[in-house]
Amino acid sequence: MTMALSVPAGRTARSWSSLVLLAGAIGVGLLQPSDLHARWAIQETVIHGSVVDGVRGSPVRSALVRVDGLVRATTDTEGNFRLEAGSEAATMRVEAPGYRVWESRIEAAASPLRIRLEADPFRVAALEVRSRATGRASSLQPAAIVDARQLAERMATSVAAAVVSEPGVTMRTNGPMASQPVIRGLAGDRVMVLEDGLRTGDIATTAPDHAVSIEPATARQIDVIRGPAGLLYGSNTLGGVINVRREGVPRERPDRVEWSAASYGESVNRGGSLAGWARAGMRPWVVQGDGAVRRSSDTRTPGGVPLPNTDLRVEDGGFGLSLVGDQGMLGGAVRGYQASYGVPSSFQGLTLPGSHDGGVYVDVHRLAGRVDGEWTPRAGEWVQGVTGGVNAIRFKQWEYEQGGFVGTRFGQLAAGGDLVVRLQGGGHRGALGTSIQWKDLRAEGSFTGTRPAQHRALAVFAVDEVELGPVQVLGGLRLDRIDLIPLDSTETLLVRDVRTRPFSAATGAVGLRAHLGAGWIGSVQVARAFRPPSIEELFSAGPHLASYAYEVGNPSLEAERGTGIDVFLEHAGPRSRVQLSAFVMSLDGYVLFAPVLDEETGLLLRDPRLRRYVVYAPEQTDARLTGMELRVQLLPLENWGVDLAADMVRGRASGGELLSNIPPASGRIEFRYLGREGTAALFLEGRRPHRATPAPPAGAEATCEPRSMDGEVVVLPSHFCPTDGMLLVGATLSRTLPTAWTAWETRITLGVDNLLDTTWRDPLWRAKEVAPQPGRNLRLAVQVAP
Repeated sequence: MTMALSVPAGRTARSWSSLVLLAGAIGVGLLQPSDLHARWAIQETVIHGSVVDGVRGSPVRSALVRVDGLVRATTDTEGNFRLEAGSEAATMRVEAPGYRVWESRIEAAASPLRIRLEADPFRVAALEVRSRATGRASSLQPAAIVDARQLAERMATSVAAAVVSEPGVTMRTNGPMASQPVIRGLAGDRVMVLEDGLRTGDIATTAPDHAVSIEPATARQIDVIRGPAGLLYGSNTLGGVINVRREGVPRERPDRVEWSAASYGESVNRGGSLAGWARAGMRPWVVQGDGAVRRSSDTRTPGGVPLPNTDLRVEDGGFGLSLVGDQGMLGGAVRGYQASYGVPSSFQGLTLPGSHDGGVYVDVHRLAGRVDGEWTPRAGEWVQGVTGGVNAIRFKQWEYEQGGFVGTRFGQLAAGGDLVVRLQGGGHRGALGTSIQWKDLRAEGSFTGTRPAQHRALAVFAVDEVELGPVQVLGGLRLDRIDLIPLDSTETLLVRDVRTRPFSAATGAVGLRAHLGAGWIGSVQVARAFRPPSIEELFSAGPHLASYAYEVGNPSLEAERGTGIDVFLEHAGPRSRVQLSAFVMSLDGYVLFAPVLDEETGLLLRDPRLRRYVVYAPEQTDARLTGMELRVQLLPLENWGVDLAADMVRGRASGGELLSNIPPASGRIEFRYLGREGTAALFLEGRRPHRATPAPPAGAEATCEPRSMDGEVVVLPSHFCPTDGMLLVGATLSRTLPTAWTAWETRITLGVDNLLDTTWRDPLWRAKEVAPQPGRNLRLAVQVAP
C-alpha cells in the first residue's frame, strides 16, 4: 500500500466526521427543554435566590449552585439562580472562582435565599479531587488540580504539557504531540492516565513516540494525584494518577442550557484550535456534546529555525445522554478521537542513529463508548450509594515510514469497568468495589517488534475511613489477578521461552491525618503497590520504528513491587497557603530498558537484521526513589500574590548506580495580580543541570557529542548524557470583558513562553543531543460562555 506521507489515506473522511461531531456539540446549545418530556418529569420543589459578594454585596456571576450533588444551576448576570430539588430539604453547595465554598442544609420554604460568599484569593475555581471509588476527595495524598482557566492560560497540545507546571510532574517527550507525564521520576504504565475515571484504552505508555489520545481543550479539570494510588485506581499506579474530567456522561441536571466555546492560537508553530461544549436539560434527560479541532505546523526552535516533523492535526468529539433523577442517574456517551503527528529525527543536518531525514508520521484513531450509573437511597443506614461504569474502546495506530508505506500498524480492543458500593455507619465511611480490565493488542507491518497478546485483569478492593476526634484514619486492601497471554509464541534469536504469565498480589495502604493546630494539617501514608511487566517488556522482539530502537523482551520478568511512604503537611491562613510533601519509594524488581552490549566487542549491539538499530532489553534491579515537593502561595498585598513551586527526586539502584531518565530538580515562581475581572502574571521557571546520569558502557565508540562515522551520525543514547540547566521567563495577561461590551461572558488571555528565546534542552528527550526545545511563543486564547 502506497500513500502520501503528509496526508495519509482516509484523512479526508475522518476530518469530515470530526467536523460533524463538532457541529453536533454546538447544536446542542440550541436545544431547549421540551414539553414532550413533561410526563417523564420528576416531582420537584423550586429553590431560588441570589449569590452575592459577602463584603461588597455585589452579585456573583457564573457561580455554580448544587443541590444534593445531582441538580445544579449557574447564577446569571444579577447573581440569581433557580433550580428544582427532589425534596423540601436538601444540602446546597455554592462554588465560584475567588471565593470559599459555601455549603449548608436548606429548606425550600426559606426561598428566596441570599447567599453571601467569603473571598478566597487563592481559589481560582471550584476545585475538588474526587475518586470514582469513594465519591469524595482523597485527604492523605498530595494532589494538584488544573482548572478550566489554567488550561486556557497554558493552551497545551497534550495532557502532559497541561500539568507539567505542577510540583512533582514533568514529561517525557518525542515531539510536541508524543509526550507522556512523568510523576516523581516514574513514567509509562507506572502513571495511570484516566478519562472521567476510566482507562483510555490507547497504547501511550508502551513507547516514547506514542501520544495520550485525550484532547485537553475540552477538559473541565485535570486532577493530579502524586504517589502510589493503586488502592482505588489500579495496581500499577506506583507514580500516581492523572484524571482528565470532561463529564462526558452528564451526572447532574442543569437548570438551563450551558455552553462554552474557545479558540486558541500560538506563534511557535503557527498553530491554533477551536473547541466547544454544550449541555441542556430536558427533564428528566440531560444531553451534552463537545468537540475540538487543532492544527499546527513545525515547531520553531530559538532563533526561528523550524524542527522538521513536529506538525500535528487533531480532531476530537463526543456526545452524551443521561437520565437524571433525585436518587441517581444512568447515561452513556460515545467519543471519537483522531490525530496525525510527526516524530522528529533530524535537525540542521544531524540525524539520530537508526533514523532518517524523513522521520516518521503517526496516525491515531480511537473510538470509545461508555455507560455510567449511580444510585443513592433516600434514607440508607449503611449503604450510601452504588456507582458503576463500563467502557469499550477500539484503538488503531499507523506509523508511516519515509515514502508513505506503513512501517507498523497497531490495533487494540479494550474494555473495562467497575462497580462500587459506598458504605457509612458507626463512625466509619468506606467502600467495597470490584474492577475488571481486558485488552487485545495486535501489530503488523514492515517493521514491528510488538508481539500480539492479551491482558486480563480482575480486582476487588475495600477502603474504610474513621474519624477519631482530630485524627482521621484510612485503611484499605486490594487483591489483583492479572494474566498476560501471548498470541504468538514464536521464539527468536534474542527472545526465548515465550509463555503466558499470571500475576497476583495483595496490596494496601494505611494512613493518618491530623489537625496539628495553628492552621496546620499533617498526614502520613504507607502504601504497597505492584506492577506486572507490560506486554512489551515481556514479549517484544524487533524494531520499533518511531523509537529508533530494536526492542527485545524478557518473558521471565517478575512483577515490580513497591512500598511508599508519604508525609504531607498543609497550612491554610488568611494570606498564605503552604503544601509540603516528602516521600520514599522502595521498588523490588524495578524494570528498565537499557542498551545491550555485544559480548565480543563490548560495543553497543545492533539489530541482527539491518545492523541499523541499537538493541534495548529490559533489566531488573531493586531501586529507591526519594524526593520532595513544595508549594507556597502568599498574598503580601491586597490582590497581589506570589506562587512558588519546587520539586526534587533522586533515584538509585541497590548497587548505588544512578537510575536513568530521572528528572533534575526544578522550580517555578510566579508573581500575580489577582483582580476581580482579570489577572496578570510574570513567571520564571528553572531546572538544575542534569548531571546524575548512568555511566556509559565501557568501550562505547560514541560520545555525547554527535559526530559522523562512515556516513552516519554516532552519539550515545540520551540517558547517558548530561544536560545543562535552564531558566525561562514568561508572562500571562487575562481579562474578562465588561458585560456592556458583549452579551456573553468573554475572557481573553495573552501569554508568552520563553520570552528571551533561550536555547535549552530537555533531559528526558531522546533527541536532546540533536535538537533544542521550542523558542519564544506568543499565545492568544478567547473563551466565551453565557
